[in-house]
Amino acid sequence: MLLLTFTVSDEPYGVDVADVIEVVPRVELRAVPHAPGFVAGLLSYRGKVVPVVDLGLLLGSSPSANRLSTRIILVKIAGAGQNRGEEDPQLAGLIAEHVIDLTTIDPAQVERAPVQLPRAPYLARVARLDQSFVPMIAVDRLASIIRPDLSIEAASSIPDDIN
Repeated sequence: MLLLTFTVSDEPYGVDVADVIEVVPRVELRAVPHAPGFVAGLLSYRGKVVPVVDLGLLLGSSPSANRLSTRIILVKIAGAGQNRGEEDPQLAGLIAEHVIDLTTIDPAQVERAPVQLPRAPYLARVARLDQSFVPMIAVDRLASIIRPDLSIEAASSIPDDIN
C-alpha cells in the first residue's frame, strides 16, 4: 500500500494513494456563498467542478497556509459517480500543506484509530510508521460531510468547532 503523507498545522497525516487522482498546485478557487468554513471553494479541473476542502479548517485548526509546498490533493469520493452509472468518479479536493512523500507500508501497519470521533468519521484509521503513527484521511467518509453533487449537509450535522 502506498501512503501519500502531508502536514496540516505541522502535524503529519496521510491518504491512501489508491484514492488519489492527482496532486495539483494550489490555485485560486471560486467561493461558495453560505458554505461551511472548511469548504475552501470550487476548482475547475478538466471540465469538472470540484469542491475543495481546507484540511486545516476541517481538522479544527487554522486555514492551510499558502506556501510553495501547499497542494490540492484530488481524490475520488466513494459511492459517487460509479454508483449512479456515470463513467467518471466524483472528485473532491483536499488542501494540504507540505505534501511530503509517498511511503510504502504493509497493510498490517494500518489499524483502526483507538478513538472514534463521531464528528470526525474521516479519521477512522492510523498507519504505524517506525516510532510514530500517522492518522489517515478516509476519503470515502468525506462524502458524509460534503456531498458529491455539491449540496452541503445541513448545518446541524456539521461539528460546531468547524463552522
